Amino acid sequence: MKVNEVMVTEVASCSPQTSLQDIAMLMWNNDCGAIPLVDDDEHPVGIITDRDISMGAALQHKPLWELRGEEISNHRELYCCGPEDTIQKALQLMEAREVRRLPVVNQYNQLCGMVSLGDIVSFTSTESVKKAGDAKISSADTMEFLRHISAHHPGHKATATL
Repeated sequence: MKVNEVMVTEVASCSPQTSLQDIAMLMWNNDCGAIPLVDDDEHPVGIITDRDISMGAALQHKPLWELRGEEISNHRELYCCGPEDTIQKALQLMEAREVRRLPVVNQYNQLCGMVSLGDIVSFTSTESVKKAGDAKISSADTMEFLRHISAHHPGHKATATL
Protein backbone atom coordinates (compact mmCIF):
# COMPACT_ATOMS: atom_id res chain seq x y z
CA MET A 1 0.00 0.00 0.00
CA LYS A 2 1.23 3.50 -0.81
CA VAL A 3 1.09 6.73 1.17
CA ASN A 4 -1.25 8.35 -1.39
CA GLU A 5 -3.91 5.77 -0.50
CA VAL A 6 -4.15 6.92 3.14
CA MET A 7 -2.86 10.50 3.23
CA VAL A 8 -4.99 13.58 3.78
CA THR A 9 -4.87 15.87 0.75
CA GLU A 10 -6.77 18.87 2.16
CA VAL A 11 -3.99 20.23 4.40
CA ALA A 12 -4.08 23.53 6.26
CA SER A 13 -0.66 25.20 6.22
CA CYS A 14 0.82 28.59 7.05
CA SER A 15 3.98 30.66 6.76
CA PRO A 16 6.79 30.40 9.31
CA GLN A 17 5.95 33.94 10.48
CA THR A 18 2.42 32.97 11.57
CA SER A 19 1.76 33.42 15.29
CA LEU A 20 1.21 30.37 17.47
CA GLN A 21 -2.23 31.75 18.31
CA ASP A 22 -3.20 31.73 14.63
CA ILE A 23 -1.68 28.26 14.18
CA ALA A 24 -3.70 27.00 17.16
CA MET A 25 -6.86 28.39 15.54
CA LEU A 26 -5.97 26.67 12.25
CA MET A 27 -5.72 23.40 14.18
CA TRP A 28 -9.06 24.02 15.86
CA ASN A 29 -10.85 24.99 12.64
CA ASN A 30 -9.37 22.10 10.65
CA ASP A 31 -9.61 19.43 13.38
CA CYS A 32 -5.93 18.52 13.24
CA GLY A 33 -2.96 18.37 15.60
CA ALA A 34 -0.20 19.60 13.29
CA ILE A 35 0.22 22.40 10.78
CA PRO A 36 3.05 22.41 8.21
CA LEU A 37 4.94 25.67 7.74
CA VAL A 38 5.53 26.40 4.05
CA ASP A 39 7.51 28.96 2.10
CA ASP A 40 6.11 31.09 -0.73
CA ASP A 41 6.52 28.16 -3.16
CA GLU A 42 4.59 25.74 -0.91
CA HIS A 43 7.77 23.88 0.12
CA PRO A 44 7.48 22.58 3.71
CA VAL A 45 10.07 24.21 5.96
CA GLY A 46 8.77 23.09 9.35
CA ILE A 47 5.84 21.67 11.26
CA ILE A 48 4.09 22.78 14.44
CA THR A 49 2.15 20.34 16.62
CA ASP A 50 -0.34 21.09 19.37
CA ARG A 51 2.32 19.98 21.86
CA ASP A 52 4.83 22.42 20.32
CA ILE A 53 2.40 25.27 20.96
CA SER A 54 1.93 24.48 24.63
CA MET A 55 5.61 23.75 25.29
CA GLY A 56 6.74 26.80 23.30
CA ALA A 57 4.56 29.14 25.31
CA ALA A 58 5.53 27.55 28.62
CA LEU A 59 9.28 27.47 27.96
CA GLN A 60 9.51 30.94 26.43
CA HIS A 61 7.17 32.58 28.97
CA LYS A 62 5.35 34.48 26.24
CA PRO A 63 1.74 34.62 25.07
CA LEU A 64 0.92 32.71 21.88
CA TRP A 65 0.38 35.87 19.82
CA GLU A 66 3.99 36.93 20.48
CA LEU A 67 5.54 33.67 19.27
CA ARG A 68 6.00 32.73 15.61
CA GLY A 69 5.99 29.23 14.16
CA GLU A 70 9.60 29.59 13.03
CA GLU A 71 10.71 30.27 16.61
CA ILE A 72 9.45 26.85 17.64
CA SER A 73 10.29 24.77 14.56
CA ASN A 74 13.64 26.19 13.39
CA HIS A 75 15.79 24.01 15.62
CA ARG A 76 14.30 20.71 14.34
CA GLU A 77 14.89 18.83 11.13
CA LEU A 78 11.77 18.26 9.00
CA TYR A 79 11.06 14.75 7.71
CA CYS A 80 8.83 14.22 4.67
CA CYS A 81 7.75 11.36 2.45
CA GLY A 82 6.39 11.08 -1.06
CA PRO A 83 2.93 9.99 -2.19
CA GLU A 84 4.38 6.96 -3.99
CA ASP A 85 6.35 5.77 -0.94
CA THR A 86 5.09 2.61 0.69
CA ILE A 87 3.37 2.74 4.05
CA GLN A 88 6.16 0.55 5.41
CA LYS A 89 8.74 3.14 4.32
CA ALA A 90 6.71 5.94 5.95
CA LEU A 91 6.37 3.88 9.16
CA GLN A 92 10.12 3.21 9.20
CA LEU A 93 10.83 6.94 8.85
CA MET A 94 8.31 7.82 11.58
CA GLU A 95 9.80 5.19 13.88
CA ALA A 96 13.43 6.15 13.22
CA ARG A 97 12.73 9.88 13.72
CA GLU A 98 10.15 9.41 16.50
CA VAL A 99 7.41 11.43 14.81
CA ARG A 100 3.71 10.72 14.39
CA ARG A 101 3.06 12.80 11.28
CA LEU A 102 4.83 13.36 7.97
CA PRO A 103 4.21 16.05 5.39
CA VAL A 104 3.88 14.48 1.94
CA VAL A 105 5.69 16.28 -0.89
CA ASN A 106 5.33 15.93 -4.65
CA GLN A 107 8.13 15.73 -7.25
CA TYR A 108 8.65 19.51 -6.89
CA ASN A 109 9.06 19.19 -3.11
CA GLN A 110 5.73 21.01 -2.62
CA LEU A 111 3.28 20.05 0.10
CA CYS A 112 0.59 17.76 -1.34
CA GLY A 113 -0.67 16.01 1.79
CA MET A 114 -0.06 14.73 5.30
CA VAL A 115 0.07 11.20 6.62
CA SER A 116 -0.33 10.52 10.33
CA LEU A 117 -0.37 7.63 12.71
CA GLY A 118 -4.17 7.97 12.80
CA ASP A 119 -4.39 7.71 9.00
CA ILE A 120 -2.31 4.54 9.04
CA VAL A 121 -4.20 2.99 11.96
CA SER A 122 -7.52 3.58 10.20
CA PHE A 123 -6.30 1.38 7.32
CA THR A 124 -4.73 -1.30 9.52
CA SER A 125 -6.15 -4.77 9.12
CA THR A 126 -7.15 -6.80 12.16
CA GLU A 127 -6.17 -9.95 10.28
CA SER A 128 -2.59 -11.21 10.51
CA VAL A 129 -2.50 -12.29 6.84
CA LYS A 130 -3.17 -9.82 4.08
CA LYS A 131 -5.20 -11.09 1.13
CA ALA A 132 -4.29 -10.17 -2.45
CA GLY A 133 -5.89 -6.88 -3.45
CA ASP A 134 -6.82 -6.02 0.13
CA ALA A 135 -6.32 -2.31 0.85
CA LYS A 136 -5.16 -2.79 4.43
CA ILE A 137 -1.87 -2.36 6.27
CA SER A 138 -0.33 -5.18 8.26
CA SER A 139 -1.29 -5.01 11.93
CA ALA A 140 2.20 -6.30 12.82
CA ASP A 141 3.83 -3.29 11.10
CA THR A 142 1.49 -0.85 12.81
CA MET A 143 1.83 -2.45 16.25
CA GLU A 144 5.64 -2.44 16.06
CA PHE A 145 5.52 1.26 15.20
CA LEU A 146 3.07 1.98 18.03
CA ARG A 147 5.26 0.13 20.55
CA HIS A 148 8.30 2.16 19.57
CA ILE A 149 6.75 5.61 19.23
CA SER A 150 4.67 5.30 22.41
CA ALA A 151 7.55 4.23 24.63
CA HIS A 152 9.21 6.64 27.02
CA HIS A 153 12.41 8.00 25.54
CA PRO A 154 15.62 8.49 27.52
CA GLY A 155 16.38 12.11 28.29
CA HIS A 156 12.73 13.19 28.38
CA LYS A 157 12.17 13.10 32.12
CA ALA A 158 9.85 15.33 34.06
CA THR A 159 12.00 17.41 36.39
CA ALA A 160 9.42 19.53 38.10
CA THR A 161 6.03 19.05 39.69
CA LEU A 162 3.39 21.70 39.84
